[in-house]
Amino acid sequence: MKLKCGFIGIGAMGRSHVDLIHRENGERAEVVAVCGNNKDNIAKCLETAPDARVYNDEDELIQSDVDAVFISTPNFTHLRLAKAVIKADKHLFLEKPCGITLEECDELGVLAKSTDKIIMIGHELRYSPFFQKIKQLVDDGEIGTPQMVWTKEFRGPFQPKSGEWIQDDRKSGGCLVDKNAHHFDVMNWWCGGKAKKVAAFGGNAVNRVIEGEHQVHDNATVSFEYDNGVHGTLHLCMFARDFPEEELEMGIIGDKGSLQTRISTIEVLQWKLGTDRKEAIAHKIEAKEAVGWGGHLGFSEIHEAFVNAVLDGAPILTSVEDCLDGTRMTVAAEDSIREGRIVEL
Repeated sequence: MKLKCGFIGIGAMGRSHVDLIHRENGERAEVVAVCGNNKDNIAKCLETAPDARVYNDEDELIQSDVDAVFISTPNFTHLRLAKAVIKADKHLFLEKPCGITLEECDELGVLAKSTDKIIMIGHELRYSPFFQKIKQLVDDGEIGTPQMVWTKEFRGPFQPKSGEWIQDDRKSGGCLVDKNAHHFDVMNWWCGGKAKKVAAFGGNAVNRVIEGEHQVHDNATVSFEYDNGVHGTLHLCMFARDFPEEELEMGIIGDKGSLQTRISTIEVLQWKLGTDRKEAIAHKIEAKEAVGWGGHLGFSEIHEAFVNAVLDGAPILTSVEDCLDGTRMTVAAEDSIREGRIVEL
């Protein structure tokens, strides 16, 4: 029996989910329903999955005979739709973020505990062997006890969205919530701690798309502290480099060495303290190429992981409980910028 999947929100991200389920997981799962407002996108989905039913109403799709629902709608709709899917007792693949306020995050956490169905958050980076290699090296003690962690993302502006919802912090939660929930999630995973304090600075210098005070930031710096003593930083600029020359660098430092990403060559660089070796050890990782909207590593693997979790009971890396703290840190960072204070979690 194949897993019957329905898809709510079929913009660029939603279409990527449709494509990956159909193309790479078609032997065990099928695209049976889609729901969206854009006729061109609906037509593209039907080119991929011509037998899929088209719904105009989200609730009708949720109440249909689908086994699982993929939600790829604007951020401010995530909690409402997740509640409906959980109430209907269906499996759920929910795109990040977990919410756009701390209250929404808390509510999703409570809801997730009320069901025995699979709820997977779309933090695909955890599913790539590339980021898993760093987790393995940290857990194996290769850098000793973690002390610091960082992310630097210097890139171009957001791609256009329907109604430019991503540019409005009331709908997206803010630039950090939408863009960097991925990176906070990975840093939390590597460090194994929970954030205690978040302080951030940011603003909008170049990429003004909507008028008024709710335009999202296009640059920010964030500092944070974990309950296990690890400190971290994130630096973001959305007017630095044009695609495909965008740069993402992440790393973690312990008391015996450090690890750093080199995504352009799919290598993890390692430096060891207290040895004669001065140059970096380069770990070349065998990982699937980045695919789908955004081109993130792990995007292919997360779909297979979802299907295996539902059909076989396989464990997942991105439950709601796993991912809540990453979203909460981004919300806290946005609050810190807006209110000019250190936010305690």
